[in-house]
Order: sequence, then C-alpha cells, then structure tokens
Amino acid sequence: MSGSSFDAGTFPADHDDAERRRQQVTATADQLRLTGRGTAALAVLAAEIAANRHGQRHRGHLLGHLAQVAALEQPTVALAGLREALDQRLDAHSHSTLLALIAAIAARVGHPDADALLRDAGTAHAASGDHSSARHLALGRAARSLSHGDLPGAHAVLAALDPESPAARHDAPSIRAERILVQLGLGRHQDARTATRQAPDGTGSPDARLSSRLTALDCLRMVAVGELPEAAALAVTTLSSGRADLSPEVRALFVAVIGEVRYRRGEHDDARAVLRPCLAEGRWPDSTLWTPAFCAAVRDPALSVPANLLTRVVADLHRSVRSLLPVPHFGPRLVRAAVAAGDTPAARRVTELVELVATRTPVPLWRALADQARGLRDRDPDALRSAVVGLRTTAAWPALADALLDVANSPGLRSVEARDAAQEAAALYARIGAPGDQSTADRRCAELAGTPRHRQSSDEAPRTGIEALTPAEERVAEMLASGATKKEAARSLFVSFHTVDTQLRSIYHKLGIHNRMQLVRAWDSTRR
Repeated sequence: MSGSSFDAGTFPADHDDAERRRQQVTATADQLRLTGRGTAALAVLAAEIAANRHGQRHRGHLLGHLAQVAALEQPTVALAGLREALDQRLDAHSHSTLLALIAAIAARVGHPDADALLRDAGTAHAASGDHSSARHLALGRAARSLSHGDLPGAHAVLAALDPESPAARHDAPSIRAERILVQLGLGRHQDARTATRQAPDGTGSPDARLSSRLTALDCLRMVAVGELPEAAALAVTTLSSGRADLSPEVRALFVAVIGEVRYRRGEHDDARAVLRPCLAEGRWPDSTLWTPAFCAAVRDPALSVPANLLTRVVADLHRSVRSLLPVPHFGPRLVRAAVAAGDTPAARRVTELVELVATRTPVPLWRALADQARGLRDRDPDALRSAVVGLRTTAAWPALADALLDVANSPGLRSVEARDAAQEAAALYARIGAPGDQSTADRRCAELAGTPRHRQSSDEAPRTGIEALTPAEERVAEMLASGATKKEAARSLFVSFHTVDTQLRSIYHKLGIHNRMQLVRAWDSTRR
C-alpha cells in the first residue's frame, strides 16, 4: 500500500470507539505525511474509508482529513495518492468525493483533462447525491473558472457554498481561501483583508491546519497594495516558525513574497539567495506552485536568463492564469521582461492572457492592466497613460507606480510629461517602502532633467489655456476643480502640500485666473 505497513485491521477488532479509532487513523496518516510519505498517508485513510466500520459520520470525518492531507501535498503526490485510493472498494458517496477531489486539483493546475474529470465527478455526484462531493465539485468548478481568468464565474460558484455549515467543517478553510483569492483578483483588497481577519484561528481545528494558507494570501494582498514591510515581516516570521502545516504551495507563496519585497527594496543579493533554490523545482504540475516566485525572479536577468524562467512561466500560465490573479503587477512585469529580452512571442502571449482576464473579468483593475500590457508590448504611450488613469481608481499602488515608470520610460514622450511621471513613481515607491524601485525612478528623473525641453517652432501655434498645463498641473487642476482641498490633492497624488501649492500658482498664471471659482469655470468650459 504505497510503502505503508498500515492495515485497516491492525486495530483491535473489538474496539467500537469510532472517535478513538478515527484519531488513531488520522495520527498514523499525519505521521506518514510528515516523514514525506504523502501517498502512503492517503492510502491509510482510503483503506479505513473503504472498511466503512463505523458508519457515515466516521467516514465523513476521514474523507475530510483525506482532503486536508491532499491539500498539503504537491499536486503530483496528491493526484497519485487519490487515484490509488480509487482502487479501493469504496461506497458511492466516497467514490464521488474522491473523483471531485481529483477534478479540483486538476482544475487548479490547468490539467488538460480537467474538464473531463469535472464531468465524471459531476456524473458520480448526481448518482450519489453526496454533500461532500458537492462541495469539492463546486471548488473544482471555481478552480476551473480561476484558471481561465473568469473571476465572476468563480465568485458565483463559491457564493453558493456555506463555510459556516457544520457539514462543511473540514472544507471551510479551502472555501475561505478560494473566496479570498477571488476578492484579490477582483481588486477588492479591503474585503480580502477583512476575510483573512475573520477566519477562525483556533489551534487543533481543521481551520488552524490551513490558517497558514490564509496568512500567505494576506501577504499577497499586502504586496498587491504596497504594504511591503508588513508583508515581508509576516512571511519571514511564518516561514521560519517551523510549522508542520505549511504545504508546498504556502511555502512557495511566502518565498515569492520575501523575494518580491527584497527586490523592490533594492536588496538584490538577498532576493537571489531566497529565490535561487526554487529555480530547480520540479516540472509541471508541481512547478505551478512556484509560478508566483518565478514572477518575482523574472525581473532579474541574473536569475531568469540561466533558468529560462520566462519560457517556463509563460508555458504554465497558458495552462492556468491562477498565479497572475492575486498580484496585479505580475502580468505587466512579464511583458516588460519579454520586451527587454527581445522575446516578442512571449510578450504577445502574456499580453493576450492579461487581455483574456480583462475580457472575462471586466473590472477597472484588469482593464488597466490590459492597457499596460499592450502599452509595453506595442511601446504605446497612450495605452500606458490609460493604464495609469485606470490604476488610480484602485488600491494597487505598486502596479500604479510601475505604470508611471513605464510612462516615464516611453520613447518619444515630452520630457516634462516623462519627468512628472518619474517623479510621481518615485514618490509612490517611497510611500510603499520600495527604496530600490525608488532609486530606479530617481535615476530616470535625473536622466530626464538633462533632456532639453521641447522648443516651440515658429510655425507652431502657442499653447494656451488648459493645453498650456503640464500633465502634473492638469491632475492638480482636475482635483481642485472637482472640490478637493490642496491637502487632499497632495495625499491622492503622492506629492507634498508645497508641490500642489506651487503648481496651483502656475495654473492660475497660465490660465489668467486668480481664484478657485474661476478655476472651476475654466475647467468645466474645456470639458464640455
């Protein structure tokens, strides 16, 4: 039985205490898992389920534990163990649950047979009517939607599940985690934060066994919104705790968070030390667990080029875009890396994937990311400007700062516009705790400061009115004309109060006005 000496009959035959027997079986399975024998652990649980000694309730607890063990293993181990478990003489309810578990894992990694497996699981569930298989089938269908970038579809499926139901006790952590992933993908970062704080966290419960997964998702949320020091501190603390409930997926996510933050802080050697060991991780489907870490490393040619990371990541993302969803700036970063490497096919493929998500999930965040990806691929400053406008409406500050720097690096842009974008990017990087990226933006500012200003030719009509304003002045004018105070405008634009005050005086001078009421009228007249 996959190297395990356990047999369902090794416990005393006259033992009728189902609770004690369950504890003995699960303890045996846990010990096997902790010693690296995950397939054997699954076989132990499957054998006891097949024996069906203590009725439906006992069997349900064991199926829940089997699902937890599978969730803590690499996809190859989980799939192999669950497929072996199907060889047991299982009742219809247990058989349908195992089929649903296999289908859910296949859907998560973008397995080519995922659709067929989901159909088979659906047929088995229809015949058995088992509630456990219904939950895992729903999780599988949600996973399939996520792998195809259909966040609204996944949201609709998960909304029908009740993690608070006593019957869903063992599956509640997975339901909550998938819901949080959907919230992150939709750009509902505050909802995701609330969800991670509300999740039960008692020791010894099924929720506590997988609470590390919720912690990892919270770290990804922090990376997405720019709480970088907090994300790194929590990831380092959890990863170094030695907890036995850290699955390979969770470990990979913490590594991705630490590497991402250290790169943004300019600590490249430390980032490489964290990420280099994961570059040798196995082939698909296990490699999908490390895609977020690879997305962090792909910005560094010293790591990505020798390991052929870009090609590997693009291949895995074509199977499933799941890894792109929680951290919005990963998609444009891959396009940026492909363009820098002269890999036009990779740039095109990643852009198409981001556009696919934007089509299936038409929210401001993904529309802006699609604009940014197109702008990078086509070197189109208008698309990058549109991305900046869209990202300003979201909480994805790192993505916004990256887009501003992309604008600043756009060829053919007016130097004053490029310089304003670089300055704002630098200010925003400073605010989110990314001094390394801030230095990059500052260097771009210095380069642009040495660029001669555009001189108006004698044949060119002088700019007047609103057209005479710089992009930075236009942003200030728009906010103040809309009713914001100078302090509010400074906070929203990530600049100082003094900067806004100076720009306002310049706006008044260029427009020939003297007060806020005249600014409102001038702005409204040009926007009609």
